[in-house]
Amino acid sequence: MTENNDRKKLTNNFFSLFIVQGLNFIVPLVTFPYIVQVIGIEKFGLLAFATAFIAYPLILVTYGLDLSGVREVSSAKNSKRRLSIILSSILLARLMLLLFAAVITFIVVFSFERFSKDWLLYVITFGSIFATMLFPIWFFQGMEKMKFITYLSIGSRLIYMVGIFTFVHSEEDFIYVPLFNFITLFLAGIVSLVVIYREFDVKLVFPRIKYIVLQFFKGWHLFISHFAINLFTSFNMLVLGLVSSDLVVGYYALAEKIVKIVASLFQPLNQALFPHVVQLVKKSKEKGKQFVNKISLYIFAISMLIWSFFVFFSENIFGLVFGEEAVMSIPIFNILSILIVIMPLAAWLYNVILISFKLEKYFIKIFSTIAIFNVIVIASLLPWFEAKENVIAFSLVLSEVAALLFGIYLYKTKVLKNRTLK
Repeated sequence: MTENNDRKKLTNNFFSLFIVQGLNFIVPLVTFPYIVQVIGIEKFGLLAFATAFIAYPLILVTYGLDLSGVREVSSAKNSKRRLSIILSSILLARLMLLLFAAVITFIVVFSFERFSKDWLLYVITFGSIFATMLFPIWFFQGMEKMKFITYLSIGSRLIYMVGIFTFVHSEEDFIYVPLFNFITLFLAGIVSLVVIYREFDVKLVFPRIKYIVLQFFKGWHLFISHFAINLFTSFNMLVLGLVSSDLVVGYYALAEKIVKIVASLFQPLNQALFPHVVQLVKKSKEKGKQFVNKISLYIFAISMLIWSFFVFFSENIFGLVFGEEAVMSIPIFNILSILIVIMPLAAWLYNVILISFKLEKYFIKIFSTIAIFNVIVIASLLPWFEAKENVIAFSLVLSEVAALLFGIYLYKTKVLKNRTLK
């Protein structure tokens, strides 16, 4: 009976998250081409550069607590007191990090002309970090009550779409894109805290300092690894923006955005299965291994089919959906497209499997190595090639492939062979 209930809960969570991710896929499909065609490739490149820059304070504020928080909430479901302490300590820890990040970010923005000439854009884009901090998706994941996220996502996405189509009509309106992203995230965050109070009777309290400090310790390995990951994701976009024009960044960002949207189709699977895998591994490591191995094969097979489709129809997609100018992004897309297969596998491996087996302490060494490798590749090749965007794309692919291979090696040696790495 318990097994049937678990399966039912897992299925409900998966479909709730599938709807959420479906919206995250469909809404960009509707608004993304419209935005690109209305504001142009150049302004789209500027927005992408701002997002890449703000990615670093975002990593600092999230601090890996979204993943460690899921695990904590999942193990404290039956204690309202513990849940209140976990929720409050994580939010307070993030608020402290937000204030620190704001000071550093705005010193940089107002000190360099590359940023200061568009200071309003960076201020609004930074606002989305505050809004993200308020939106505790990790809490609902840990409680395995993802239907609430479904409702909130539907509402916020509809507001975003209405805002974009109502206010974005020309190149000068590009500022409304990050503005409505901030507004929708902020509203979702406020409503989610109200839902947590009413539905779960979990309140915001003033936890002891030791609980806040404990959150920093628990999220440390994930924070460092996420920071290192950005040294071959957002870092690449940032470098391209510093050595090339906003137009070139726009061509690159368009190709990368399509790859990431497609790869994100597997995110609801990860979010729905993460708490389930944590519990499964806790009960039986052997059953946990069998389960994650089977899901890995499904992810690989499906992602290969999707990759084949997008490669075959790339010219139609870019030309018809984004306009003739967007065809310039196809060579970049051809380089990046393999990530449609690599990224879902890597996300499943690192964000679900390895964390469930409590192997995140190895992430720092892995991602730091790859980050250094990525910087070396870019520094070595960038001066020798005129098409800077192709170098950036090539380096990103090499880094993502390396991350997947390192993760597989860690899983095989530490989990499958049941040996302790030194």
